[in-house]
Amino acid sequence: MPLFHYSQPGPGVSKNAPPKKKIVLYFELLGRKFFPLLKLNLLFLIPVAIAAVLVFILGTTGVVLYIACIPLILLAPFLGGLTYVTRNYAREEHAFILSDFWDTAKSNWKQLMVHGIITYLFIVFMDISIRFSSLQIVQGRSFFYIPLVVCLLFCVIFLFMQYYIPLMIITLELNLKAIYKNAWILSIAGFKQNILVTLVLILSFALMLFLCVLSIPTMLIAFLLCGLFLFSFISFTVNFAVYPNIEDYLIKPYYQKQESQEEKEEKTEEKEREIPKKNSEYVYENGKLIKKSLLEQEVLFEDSSVNKKEER
Repeated sequence: MPLFHYSQPGPGVSKNAPPKKKIVLYFELLGRKFFPLLKLNLLFLIPVAIAAVLVFILGTTGVVLYIACIPLILLAPFLGGLTYVTRNYAREEHAFILSDFWDTAKSNWKQLMVHGIITYLFIVFMDISIRFSSLQIVQGRSFFYIPLVVCLLFCVIFLFMQYYIPLMIITLELNLKAIYKNAWILSIAGFKQNILVTLVLILSFALMLFLCVLSIPTMLIAFLLCGLFLFSFISFTVNFAVYPNIEDYLIKPYYQKQESQEEKEEKTEEKEREIPKKNSEYVYENGKLIKKSLLEQEVLFEDSSVNKKEER
């Protein structure tokens, strides 16, 4: 007799059951979607490997590192595909790994590429600025602590914005300017979730680093985990944490506004229908407001024509 009966229906979930805690739901979904996330990560590794080869080839030519890393921008559309699938998993929705990944990358590639270029330019600018400010501080110019701190703050805010931008591009029909504006707002409004996600990612990388220095077998385990699970794990964790912010601050208010507008329109229509009742000279007929006298004449004319036909 088998221990588990997968063909039989289960007890289901009670309607009155309390909602699961976020942390419990996170690990439950992570366990349930472990193998799909693994497949998704392997799929994303294909463009990553191609971009890495291009970076290596450019690097061997002796060009500046900033130029050699330009092929990494090409990963932006595929990041959109990765985000779409992990967003659906985080929302407990279904996604076809290959087709949804590719379709999302193809349909949103323009905005994602522009975002990739902006992100790359920002990283280059901040790297140069931080290096320059640090060098000035080492040389005894303490004034440069101010631009250094400002640059670091901008880096933190821009990192938080990265949690939202690809997600909004594949979820909402907005132009890139509006997406960046909303991402800026959510980087502050969702500060708690942003900090939590950042801490989880830092701890995860710290664990991988610890495994690398512990021993050769643990180092191999760390490399294996990173290769099989790194990108999809990061994307799933980020989307699970921050998508509720997009829902609360953008999606729900939009639909509430739509509902209020519909209610106003309905009330306006009701008031328009009540106008004939207040003014006895007019009646509402076939969507038009006409005089009673004209309507009565039309009725009399129709009655007289019917009577003539009957007499014949």
